[in-house]
Amino acid sequence: METFQARIDSYNKTKRTKQSLARSTSGSAKWPHATSYIATPRTLADAGFYFDPGPENLDNVTCFMCGKQLSDWEPDDDPFELHYLKCSGRCAWASARCGPEAEKRADGQFHFADSSRLPTSRAMEKARLETFSGNIRWPHDAVEGHGANSLQMAQAGFVYTPSHPGDDSVACYYCGTALNGWDEDDNPTLVASSAA
Repeated sequence: METFQARIDSYNKTKRTKQSLARSTSGSAKWPHATSYIATPRTLADAGFYFDPGPENLDNVTCFMCGKQLSDWEPDDDPFELHYLKCSGRCAWASARCGPEAEKRADGQFHFADSSRLPTSRAMEKARLETFSGNIRWPHDAVEGHGANSLQMAQAGFVYTPSHPGDDSVACYYCGTALNGWDEDDNPTLVASSAA
Protein backbone atom coordinates (compact mmCIF):
# COMPACT_ATOMS: atom_id res chain seq x y z
CA MET A 1 0.00 0.00 0.00
CA GLU A 2 3.07 2.21 -0.22
CA THR A 3 2.02 3.60 -3.59
CA PHE A 4 -0.86 5.92 -4.33
CA GLN A 5 -2.11 3.54 -7.02
CA ALA A 6 -2.22 0.57 -4.63
CA ARG A 7 -4.15 2.65 -2.11
CA ILE A 8 -6.64 3.95 -4.69
CA ASP A 9 -7.09 0.42 -6.06
CA SER A 10 -8.07 -0.78 -2.58
CA TYR A 11 -11.28 1.27 -2.85
CA ASN A 12 -12.18 -0.14 -6.25
CA LYS A 13 -12.17 -3.79 -5.23
CA THR A 14 -14.92 -5.48 -3.27
CA LYS A 15 -13.54 -6.41 0.15
CA ARG A 16 -14.55 -9.51 2.08
CA THR A 17 -15.34 -8.75 5.71
CA LYS A 18 -16.25 -10.88 8.70
CA GLN A 19 -19.85 -10.06 9.58
CA SER A 20 -19.87 -11.92 12.86
CA LEU A 21 -17.25 -13.98 14.60
CA ALA A 22 -19.96 -16.05 16.25
CA ARG A 23 -21.75 -16.85 13.01
CA SER A 24 -18.58 -17.02 10.90
CA THR A 25 -20.43 -15.59 7.95
CA SER A 26 -18.80 -13.20 5.59
CA GLY A 27 -20.01 -10.34 3.48
CA SER A 28 -18.52 -7.88 1.08
CA ALA A 29 -17.99 -4.15 1.33
CA LYS A 30 -17.35 -1.33 -1.10
CA TRP A 31 -16.62 2.26 -0.15
CA PRO A 32 -20.02 3.24 1.26
CA HIS A 33 -20.08 7.03 0.95
CA ALA A 34 -21.28 9.35 -1.80
CA THR A 35 -18.86 11.41 -3.85
CA SER A 36 -20.23 14.51 -2.09
CA TYR A 37 -18.16 13.54 0.98
CA ILE A 38 -14.77 15.24 1.33
CA ALA A 39 -13.39 11.77 2.15
CA THR A 40 -13.45 10.16 -1.29
CA PRO A 41 -11.25 7.25 -2.33
CA ARG A 42 -8.92 9.75 -4.05
CA THR A 43 -8.55 12.13 -1.10
CA LEU A 44 -8.19 9.24 1.34
CA ALA A 45 -5.50 7.55 -0.78
CA ASP A 46 -3.64 10.85 -1.16
CA ALA A 47 -3.80 11.35 2.62
CA GLY A 48 -2.14 7.91 2.99
CA PHE A 49 -5.14 5.67 3.66
CA TYR A 50 -6.16 2.40 2.07
CA PHE A 51 -9.62 0.85 2.38
CA ASP A 52 -9.70 -1.67 5.23
CA PRO A 53 -13.34 -2.35 6.22
CA GLY A 54 -14.26 -4.34 9.29
CA PRO A 55 -17.47 -5.98 10.46
CA GLU A 56 -18.56 -2.94 12.47
CA ASN A 57 -16.83 -0.26 10.42
CA LEU A 58 -17.60 -0.55 6.73
CA ASP A 59 -15.81 2.75 6.06
CA ASN A 60 -12.63 1.91 7.98
CA VAL A 61 -9.34 3.05 6.45
CA THR A 62 -5.74 2.43 7.56
CA CYS A 63 -2.63 4.56 7.03
CA PHE A 64 0.02 2.70 5.04
CA MET A 65 2.81 4.29 7.07
CA CYS A 66 1.69 4.46 10.71
CA GLY A 67 -1.20 1.97 10.76
CA LYS A 68 -3.69 4.51 12.18
CA GLN A 69 -7.26 3.43 11.53
CA LEU A 70 -10.13 5.87 11.05
CA SER A 71 -13.82 5.17 10.45
CA ASP A 72 -17.32 6.61 10.83
CA TRP A 73 -16.69 9.30 8.23
CA GLU A 74 -19.00 12.33 8.14
CA PRO A 75 -19.61 14.42 4.98
CA ASP A 76 -17.33 17.28 6.11
CA ASP A 77 -14.48 15.16 7.51
CA ASP A 78 -11.21 16.08 5.79
CA PRO A 79 -8.80 13.10 5.63
CA PHE A 80 -5.72 15.34 5.49
CA GLU A 81 -6.78 17.36 8.51
CA LEU A 82 -7.82 14.32 10.56
CA HIS A 83 -4.65 12.37 9.76
CA TYR A 84 -2.51 15.38 10.60
CA LEU A 85 -4.36 16.16 13.86
CA LYS A 86 -4.35 12.56 15.09
CA CYS A 87 -0.89 11.45 13.94
CA SER A 88 1.52 14.34 13.34
CA GLY A 89 4.72 13.72 15.23
CA ARG A 90 4.15 9.94 15.01
CA CYS A 91 3.57 9.50 11.29
CA ALA A 92 5.88 10.89 8.62
CA TRP A 93 3.07 10.90 6.03
CA ALA A 94 0.74 12.81 8.35
CA SER A 95 3.46 15.39 9.04
CA ALA A 96 5.06 15.71 5.59
CA ARG A 97 2.03 15.21 3.32
CA CYS A 98 -1.13 15.93 5.31
CA GLY A 99 0.30 18.77 7.38
CA PRO A 100 0.93 21.14 4.47
CA GLU A 101 -2.56 20.42 3.10
CA ALA A 102 -4.16 21.11 6.50
CA GLU A 103 -2.06 24.27 6.96
CA LYS A 104 -2.99 25.75 3.58
CA ARG A 105 -5.50 28.60 3.80
CA ALA A 106 -8.22 29.27 1.25
CA ASP A 107 -5.99 31.86 -0.48
CA GLY A 108 -3.29 29.20 -1.05
CA GLN A 109 -0.91 30.61 1.56
CA PHE A 110 0.37 28.49 4.43
CA HIS A 111 -0.19 29.24 8.11
CA PHE A 112 2.26 27.44 10.40
CA ALA A 113 1.20 27.06 14.04
CA ASP A 114 4.80 26.94 15.26
CA SER A 115 8.36 27.02 13.96
CA SER A 116 8.68 23.22 13.96
CA ARG A 117 6.17 23.17 11.09
CA LEU A 118 8.23 25.48 8.85
CA PRO A 119 9.44 23.65 5.72
CA THR A 120 13.07 24.32 6.71
CA SER A 121 12.75 22.96 10.27
CA ARG A 122 14.61 19.83 11.37
CA ALA A 123 11.29 18.19 12.32
CA MET A 124 9.90 18.61 8.81
CA GLU A 125 13.14 17.49 7.17
CA LYS A 126 13.09 14.37 9.37
CA ALA A 127 9.45 13.63 8.45
CA ARG A 128 10.21 14.01 4.74
CA LEU A 129 13.29 11.77 5.07
CA GLU A 130 11.19 9.03 6.71
CA THR A 131 8.96 8.87 3.60
CA PHE A 132 11.99 7.56 1.67
CA SER A 133 12.52 4.58 3.97
CA GLY A 134 9.28 2.56 3.91
CA ASN A 135 8.85 -0.87 2.34
CA ILE A 136 9.59 0.67 -1.06
CA ARG A 137 13.03 2.20 -0.63
CA TRP A 138 14.41 5.20 -2.50
CA PRO A 139 16.22 3.57 -5.44
CA HIS A 140 19.12 6.04 -5.59
CA ASP A 141 20.31 5.34 -2.04
CA ALA A 142 21.76 2.08 -3.40
CA VAL A 143 24.09 4.05 -5.71
CA GLU A 144 27.16 5.36 -3.89
CA GLY A 145 27.67 9.08 -4.45
CA HIS A 146 24.30 9.62 -6.17
CA GLY A 147 23.46 13.31 -5.92
CA ALA A 148 19.77 12.64 -5.46
CA ASN A 149 20.04 10.51 -2.32
CA SER A 150 17.18 10.50 0.17
CA LEU A 151 18.84 12.95 2.56
CA GLN A 152 19.43 15.48 -0.22
CA MET A 153 15.84 15.03 -1.41
CA ALA A 154 14.40 15.62 2.08
CA GLN A 155 16.62 18.67 2.62
CA ALA A 156 15.38 20.09 -0.69
CA GLY A 157 11.77 19.76 0.50
CA PHE A 158 10.69 16.59 -1.29
CA VAL A 159 8.46 13.74 -0.12
CA TYR A 160 8.79 10.30 -1.76
CA THR A 161 5.66 9.47 -3.78
CA PRO A 162 6.34 6.24 -5.71
CA SER A 163 3.79 4.84 -8.11
CA HIS A 164 5.57 1.46 -8.28
CA PRO A 165 8.75 -0.17 -6.86
CA GLY A 166 11.84 1.43 -8.37
CA ASP A 167 10.01 4.67 -9.18
CA ASP A 168 11.81 7.86 -8.15
CA SER A 169 8.85 10.26 -8.10
CA VAL A 170 8.88 12.99 -5.49
CA ALA A 171 6.69 15.97 -4.67
CA CYS A 172 7.02 19.23 -2.82
CA TYR A 173 3.67 20.02 -1.22
CA TYR A 174 4.58 23.65 -0.57
CA CYS A 175 5.17 24.67 -4.18
CA GLY A 176 3.22 21.91 -5.93
CA THR A 177 6.23 20.54 -7.83
CA ALA A 178 6.31 16.84 -8.73
CA LEU A 179 9.43 15.38 -10.38
CA ASN A 180 11.01 12.06 -11.36
CA GLY A 181 13.82 10.69 -13.50
CA TRP A 182 16.68 11.73 -11.22
CA ASP A 183 20.21 11.45 -12.64
CA GLU A 184 23.35 10.73 -10.63
CA ASP A 185 24.66 14.29 -11.00
CA ASP A 186 21.37 16.02 -10.13
CA ASN A 187 21.34 18.43 -7.22
CA PRO A 188 17.84 18.27 -5.67
CA THR A 189 18.11 21.74 -4.11
CA LEU A 190 18.98 23.36 -7.45
CA VAL A 191 16.31 21.37 -9.28
CA ALA A 192 13.73 22.34 -6.65
CA SER A 193 14.53 26.04 -6.83
CA SER A 194 14.43 26.09 -10.64
CA ALA A 195 11.16 24.13 -10.76
CA ALA A 196 9.32 26.34 -8.24
